[in-house]
Amino acid sequence: MNAEELAQRLSMRGETTAKLLKTLELHGFVERSRFADRFQPGRIAGTLSEKFLSDSPLHGIARPVLKALADRHHATTALAVTHDRKALFLLVCNGLKRSTPPPLRAGSACPLAETAAGHALLLTARAELEAEDLESEHGSLDMERLEASFRHFREHGCFRLELPMNELLRLGAPLQLNNTVMAVEIVLPRESAPQGLARDLLASVEIIQRKCADAGLVYLEDA
Repeated sequence: MNAEELAQRLSMRGETTAKLLKTLELHGFVERSRFADRFQPGRIAGTLSEKFLSDSPLHGIARPVLKALADRHHATTALAVTHDRKALFLLVCNGLKRSTPPPLRAGSACPLAETAAGHALLLTARAELEAEDLESEHGSLDMERLEASFRHFREHGCFRLELPMNELLRLGAPLQLNNTVMAVEIVLPRESAPQGLARDLLASVEIIQRKCADAGLVYLEDA
């Protein structure tokens, strides 16, 4: 959001919001995004996100599985949940020999249409694409990507997103817990994507789901 949008959301004066943003930015809780005059969670917020998740049994189950998947394919893996119509990344693991800068970090959030995890979160519950609703919300270009990703899901069990501008391949799969749907994503250069990548992703998701089910794990306790 930009400062004006934040002020409206919080019912605060613009001056007060701007001062608070400046202070939060100074201490690393927010940072300016790649869009002019917009803000996103900063590195300290990411650290707090990881601390929150590390206190949950989910961290102990998911992290070693995602780290092994990242190491195996020299990639970045992540765990995401829907928050405020975006994919919020709670856990990110980088492979030891990852060949590209990390495209994700814990605490960051991306529009659902711009990540494979977001596709999984957006489309898992749908038997078919509701074209008019999705196109009005995400635009025609995103709709084309969503349709292609959904076809890949129906054929291979995971969502697929390729963004030509950064030459990355992103695969995402839904992760079902007792009280929520999350998503696992793997990101790596397109040219280095091996055969069996989708199979390994789905196998990792199955391991996490099985261990969570055995432990009776939920994402968040109901208030």
